[in-house]
Amino acid sequence: MANNSQSHLVVSKIAIIGAGVSGLAAAKHLRHHNPIVFEASDSIGGVWKGCSYNSTKLQSARCDYEFADFPWPNRDDPGFPSYIEILDYLESYAKHFDFLKCVRFNSKVVGVRFIADTQTTDFGEKPREYETPLPGHPVWEVAVQTNNSDSIQWYGFEFVVVCTGRYGDIPRIPAFPRNKGPETFEGEVLHCLDYCKLDKEGATQLLKGKRVVVVGYKKSAIDLAMECAEANQGNFIHIFHIPSY
Repeated sequence: MANNSQSHLVVSKIAIIGAGVSGLAAAKHLRHHNPIVFEASDSIGGVWKGCSYNSTKLQSARCDYEFADFPWPNRDDPGFPSYIEILDYLESYAKHFDFLKCVRFNSKVVGVRFIADTQTTDFGEKPREYETPLPGHPVWEVAVQTNNSDSIQWYGFEFVVVCTGRYGDIPRIPAFPRNKGPETFEGEVLHCLDYCKLDKEGATQLLKGKRVVVVGYKKSAIDLAMECAEANQGNFIHIFHIPSY
């Protein structure tokens, strides 16, 4: 966390962390309270934006993956939409209900703490004076780092809605014995989250003509194995499953 804190600024009654599917739904239903949505990346979409391969598609029918008050324009299409189509659908949803203006992009929440207006904080600080609509109500303090700057802005809210989902943006690497991990491997080691950042041409060039090992056996691993097969016409792929405990 950056350590250059700035003064508190009360801007809204409600904070929403994350602008993925759940964050957008929360923003739509709470838009009459003028919430502030903090999104760490530069766009909406959550996992569909940050954790999708070029071949990623929805596994369900369109009509089974839609907002009840905003159906797909082509909901009877039997094809499975690509992640690009899903992102377009989510953006259309936000624009239709006019709450995209509530989203603050490149605003990463790096801390959340709870205080009451008549108590001291856990950090030994004195309670602060907040403007309406917070007097007499508990206060959630949210620390936000914008555009990867070294400074932090603290905000005060009455309610905080956490919509960060199950999937984070920090790669989880298995623990290996000393001198028996990726550092001893002469080839390239890449987590799937880093692979997601490649465009189609870059991904193909990375995989083409390579002997590839995919560690894992869930959806992201299977999708990656398929992309390896497409880049190499079915050759040079090995999949290893490491159980999770």
